[in-house]
Amino acid sequence: MKNFSVAKRIGWPLLLAAMAIACKKNENPCIRSLQLRDADLLHRVDSVVGIRQNLTLRAYRSTLEALQEEEQQLFGEARDCDYGKDLQAYNYWHRGRLKFPGKIEQELQRVTRDSVGK
Repeated sequence: MKNFSVAKRIGWPLLLAAMAIACKKNENPCIRSLQLRDADLLHRVDSVVGIRQNLTLRAYRSTLEALQEEEQQLFGEARDCDYGKDLQAYNYWHRGRLKFPGKIEQELQRVTRDSVGK
């Protein structure tokens, strides 16, 4: 019985460690790259929108258009990415980010709408 308790003490941590390694999903580098680049892009958009009162309309619009070009390139890569079984990442891109106008598009529409009467 004593041998069983020693095996139990040693075996459980090893078993739990093996299970944790086996259950850990392999991270898809394509998905991770898209996530990081998208977060960075959204952060930069928020920064530009935050300082819009300090920019001329022309400078603001050109900055947004440059960000939009970068976003379109990112969207193209998101369409080409193999998501495998990562349904959450697939849904984020294909049922959300690619489907609806983002902050850049909304802000460009607002700038266009506000500047038409001027």
